[in-house]
Amino acid sequence: MKTLILFLIFTTPLFSQTYMNVLFTDASYKNANIDEITEITFNETGTEMTTTLSSGSSTDALSDITEITFDGTGQGGGLPVELISFYADVMDSKITLYWATATEVNNYGFEIECNSNLEGFSTIGFVEGHGNSNSPKEYSFVVTSVAERSRSYRLKQIDTDGSFEYSETITIELGVPTEYTLKQNYPNPFNPTTKIEYSLPQDGFVTLKVYTALGELVTTLVNEYQKAGNYIANFSKTNGLSSGIYIARMVSGNYSEIIKMILIK
Repeated sequence: MKTLILFLIFTTPLFSQTYMNVLFTDASYKNANIDEITEITFNETGTEMTTTLSSGSSTDALSDITEITFDGTGQGGGLPVELISFYADVMDSKITLYWATATEVNNYGFEIECNSNLEGFSTIGFVEGHGNSNSPKEYSFVVTSVAERSRSYRLKQIDTDGSFEYSETITIELGVPTEYTLKQNYPNPFNPTTKIEYSLPQDGFVTLKVYTALGELVTTLVNEYQKAGNYIANFSKTNGLSSGIYIARMVSGNYSEIIKMILIK
């Protein structure tokens, strides 16, 4: 019996498309430049496809292939990550971003970008992706600095080859605090860093300083005029400090408050 071979020979690009993309059942994919493809053949039983390139060939089981597409990017018409949700949860002055994907192919991860007061987007964190996945995946990121009343966030999804795509932007309006507060630092005890959260009901000059238990100044964390809002200060310069109790003191206008912090090394 003669072997039946079906083959296609490309001598010029197919319309304006330059890549052939093959998507597999495990959500992985291959792509090849059409100019480098010399033929595509199938075995006698019709269960395998062999793609021959100028640089070599590869054979794949047809049962593993879910889709073959052509485009000009070599990525199947877009980045291989399907984002199905992106939202924020606000509790007091803490913001947590949540998002989920339906499928992922070669997903390196997500950069979280923030734009406050129309100053332009900047990266505030990174969350690693799941690489290849054909099942829903959920992600979250806790924003650790929320000074401004209005903030916008977006995701920059990055592929393993460096390609990227932006999500839609979500904007959060934070309410103005009704009273001055200086909250207990967290974590506490800490080593080597801790966060101090405070709120201002009105604009004013603010100082936030750290002292030893004997009243010696260790460092000044805040010393500036700030707008009403919620703030988080980081205390991380603990090199040279010994374990023990330290005092954080905040002053703004007629308001003054202290908290005790425990450093354990």
